[in-house]
Amino acid sequence: MFKGDINFQELIASGTTFEVDTSKPPNNDDLAEITEKEYKEEVLKYCNFNCLGEFEDDDVYDSREPFSILASKMSNLWENGDIKHRILRAGYGNKPQEHYIVKVHYNAYTEFNEEPFDCTYARKRPHVFVIGSGEVLPGLDYAVQSMQLNEKSQFLIKPHLAYGDFGCMERIAPNATVLFEIELLEIIESKSNDFQNLPEEEKNDFSQVYNFCLSQCTKGKKLFSRNITSAIREYNIAVAALEKAQLEQYDEQVKQQELLYKLYSNLLVCYTKNEEPRKGCINFNKIKYLACGKEVQVSAKAYFNNAKCLRMLGEYDLAKSRLQKAYDLEPRNSDILQEFKVIDREHKKYQDKQKLMANAFVNTEK
Repeated sequence: MFKGDINFQELIASGTTFEVDTSKPPNNDDLAEITEKEYKEEVLKYCNFNCLGEFEDDDVYDSREPFSILASKMSNLWENGDIKHRILRAGYGNKPQEHYIVKVHYNAYTEFNEEPFDCTYARKRPHVFVIGSGEVLPGLDYAVQSMQLNEKSQFLIKPHLAYGDFGCMERIAPNATVLFEIELLEIIESKSNDFQNLPEEEKNDFSQVYNFCLSQCTKGKKLFSRNITSAIREYNIAVAALEKAQLEQYDEQVKQQELLYKLYSNLLVCYTKNEEPRKGCINFNKIKYLACGKEVQVSAKAYFNNAKCLRMLGEYDLAKSRLQKAYDLEPRNSDILQEFKVIDREHKKYQDKQKLMANAFVNTEK
């Protein structure tokens, strides 16, 4: 199982194989998770018999293989035919550019198998990714770049732009061409390109930096429920730009610190969920520094997440102290009360283990 960000282009180049987990989608408070059984039942609604060579619009039997027949109904997205496409429903507006965030639904098929090997519809969860970031298969990335908003299209993608020489475990055979049926639901414009193309002196101008960092916050928020590591990257890019911005007026300092507080808080949550407690603690310390001597108050959420990071590091007494501060701010928060129990339980396990090790050492000495 991969944890965090996956660069599919690197995986394909290196020959690494991986398994697509279609049974359990990532956490998202806005969308209910479905069970593996529910997924298997739902995915049957999206069978595509074109993959078996059955076409309703054909009256004459065609002996060619299914994807060859399908390819003849498509046009080349690339001149060499490595990606072919057919528009099922026209879209409108501009196409997504590099670094834009897109939200898509898709079904993915292999030849001679009508059941999709991956189906966001069945998971009841669109896929969100950043164009050009390497988060998805190269062919899928290129396909979406060719689409307009609300467009629905089919794409035949050759192996070197899909799962390569090695395929994907038992799901996708080596050197397999794959069919993606994609629906482009949303395009979120990024200001990353505009900012990166500015002259170096303008990159330190606060108004430019601030607008760029707000855009990064939006990207991070969109990515959080799908890929925490990608969200962390976007937040850290914003922090780096904001920390070195040149400030000329007091109100700029206020805006900088308010946004930094938000970014540090978001990073603390991300690192806690990603089980990177040391980095989480670093961002909590930055929050405390910003709040020191100011009217800004460290939130119960920040204390709570810092307590969880400290527990992961085995700093149980300090974890309880931080959690107590969270409890003082939100005494009715059930998550805080539950975390007290978790800390006590893990602390006891640690103490019991230490006793066993001490007794073993004494017995060895005897």
